[in-house]
Amino acid sequence: MSPHDPTERPPTAGPARPADPVWAEGAETVTAAESALPYEPTAAPSPGEAGSGTVPRKGRGELRDQPPPAGGERTASPAERSARPKNAARHTVAVLGAHLGGGMLAAILARAGIDVVLVDSPHDATAPSGETTVPYTAEVFELLARRYGVPELSALGHFGQLPAEVRRTSGIKSSIGFVYARPGAPVRPHHVVQFNVPSEHGESHLYRPDVDAWVHRLATGYGAKVPQGRSVFTEVRGEAGDFTIELADGSSVAAAFVVDMSGPDAPMLRRLGPDPALRPLRHSSRVLTAHLRGVRPLERRVDPGTGGTPWTGGTTQVVFPGGWIQLVPFGDQRTGETSLTSVSVSLDAKLWPQRSASPEDDFQQLIRQFPDLEWQFGEATAVRPWTGSEPWQYGANAAAGDGFVVLERSAVRCDFTLSRDVTLTAELVHEAAAHLISAAGSGDWSVERFRPLESFQASLIEHGDRLLRTALTATTDFRLWNAFCRVWLLHSMFAALSLKRARNDALATPGRPDQWRELERHRGAGLWFPVYPGFVALFDDMERLARQVADGRLAPGVAAERIFGQLRSASFVPPLFAFGDPTDRYYNFTPLKRVKVLLWAKRRAPYMVQRVLTRGATVLPDVER
Repeated sequence: MSPHDPTERPPTAGPARPADPVWAEGAETVTAAESALPYEPTAAPSPGEAGSGTVPRKGRGELRDQPPPAGGERTASPAERSARPKNAARHTVAVLGAHLGGGMLAAILARAGIDVVLVDSPHDATAPSGETTVPYTAEVFELLARRYGVPELSALGHFGQLPAEVRRTSGIKSSIGFVYARPGAPVRPHHVVQFNVPSEHGESHLYRPDVDAWVHRLATGYGAKVPQGRSVFTEVRGEAGDFTIELADGSSVAAAFVVDMSGPDAPMLRRLGPDPALRPLRHSSRVLTAHLRGVRPLERRVDPGTGGTPWTGGTTQVVFPGGWIQLVPFGDQRTGETSLTSVSVSLDAKLWPQRSASPEDDFQQLIRQFPDLEWQFGEATAVRPWTGSEPWQYGANAAAGDGFVVLERSAVRCDFTLSRDVTLTAELVHEAAAHLISAAGSGDWSVERFRPLESFQASLIEHGDRLLRTALTATTDFRLWNAFCRVWLLHSMFAALSLKRARNDALATPGRPDQWRELERHRGAGLWFPVYPGFVALFDDMERLARQVADGRLAPGVAAERIFGQLRSASFVPPLFAFGDPTDRYYNFTPLKRVKVLLWAKRRAPYMVQRVLTRGATVLPDVER
């Protein structure tokens, strides 16, 4: 499907098209989406400018930017020289995968003065991708913008800053809601939870064809090269320091180092050794995805309650034993019959085995089990065809090779739920950019130089796997889900606040060699910056209790009460949030609550929590956002 397929765009209606099935069973997942974007640069940065807090820029194509061949100096063999077209353009780094992650990385590398070429992969436009953000995602985008001197990337976390053409087809995300359903019964009024996003965050539902296209223009605006006609690659030949990327139109480009972000059939995966390159994660599920028109607003059937807002104002996850369905509406008009909604389904194959070879038929058989969902999707038609896959999740056994690294969708596929996909992309781009810019500055492109990046990616894969396995277990009982989603929100909120504090602390000390060191250490629970240890311990305890539930050693209700007890007693959880009260199911951060939380932070919170909730003396006003 073309990134600019007019039949799918939110403003226009499109006919239903038959699905092309191919997927099956698995064991669980999630559904959501993640993305966002900024505006186009008006001009490429001048050669003298330096990336914010990073290695100084160098002229493109300088010898020191070229990775040395493995084992010392080498030249291409006669066969290699004859195979490579005489006019193949040569670059320092080739990024395979012209999607959100690849585009952001290429923009950052080009901004830092590295000669980079961004190459389309065959699946960029068709692979299901994350479409939603949370406040923590926004802080990672802000970090990318500040650290690497690409201010446009900040807009990915602030909907109002996106270009008008992207805002039109995407949409603001004002809440994340959870609706718990049981087969054969309507949703109970007290089985809903809703977290409303504070207005200053401006989280997004990202229509990825337009978002990815905008980031691609951003990268080329900063100087990233693109093969003429954007022909997709078909093969990568050669070795460290001398790779040739062959394109579908018969041309080719050459690069000394390759960053493979192209997908599960990534060509560089095969170079990582004789063992299987990808492994299934412990959290394994089958996933169905589509873009639909005519999805009825859930608030007409399930009342959000007096403390809630319409479900269509944000991301909604309908949770049921063994799975969930995530709804991501696009555009400003979300309640009409022509509105566009992204739907992603994650199912434990043991509880929800595949019933049909057609993903669309499989979905229809699923929703017939839930009266409210059958009503909601009664008139819906597919605009982007249904896809299915089993198992969906995977992780790479290794990532660093001789002259290349394998990252993001080439090395991991997680669930879309809870904005994991877009968040993981932003985190990996941040870490990869630091290593690549440093390698270009030092001339050290060895495998060992990129082992820390490999370890960082592995730690995030492990955290995502733990989070989603816990989420799947929590679907067994609303009480446990009610507790789980509060710990997730608290973890996400304080991750965002802690990252913001760490970023601003670093920006307050420009020029120091260790300026960003505190943002390069794994702290546990997927966190890689200073954070109060209590949040890590709370996540670990929740996961431990969920494992006991999954093993049949603990009742879900007992586990839920223990988690709520920890939320009530923990010194680092603001009491005003009422996260320890199972009956308080709506989170609204009003100005009055904000003042009260600040007073609590100054008087009672642990010092590290106080620092992330208040302006610290070490943080300069001009770097506070």
